[in-house]
Amino acid sequence: MSTVDSVVGVVAGLLGVFTGASLARRAADHQRRITSTFDLHRELHGPDMMRARHAAGEIIEQHPDLDYHELRALLGPSGVADLHHVVYFFQRLWIAIECGAVREEHVPRLFGDTFSWWYKRTFRSTLVPTPTEMARDIEALWHWLETRSTEEQRQRWRGDNLQAWKRPDGPGP
Repeated sequence: MSTVDSVVGVVAGLLGVFTGASLARRAADHQRRITSTFDLHRELHGPDMMRARHAAGEIIEQHPDLDYHELRALLGPSGVADLHHVVYFFQRLWIAIECGAVREEHVPRLFGDTFSWWYKRTFRSTLVPTPTEMARDIEALWHWLETRSTEEQRQRWRGDNLQAWKRPDGPGP
């Protein structure tokens, strides 16, 4: 075997190692992001969040003209805990998108409809105007969803149409 053949063999071997490592890293990253996306979706529709969403929805229906600061002043910190639970979930979703921790192409389908209700029903008018990081994150998530979703998806989202969301067991999402 000549020196040239040996060098070519070593180079080919190194290229194979680097290519294999790169492909394995990409596959692991894809799997991590898909798992994270589905974990967040499972949390959004899990028993704790469903309870919090229904309780927070009732608060919003009972006090539609109050902003979040006024709600806290009226109900106290424990009275708005469920509402904060919902807001913090969507804030974490936005941070996960910003960090590249989720599969972005699935976010509009998995979260758009529910987030649309919250945004149009309450976030836009009573949270976003407040000068908070949380409010800026919620607004950023809305704008991101508007640019990443299709017109068809946005038409399917029920938004703040309460009749489209009515369920026998509660007020909305």
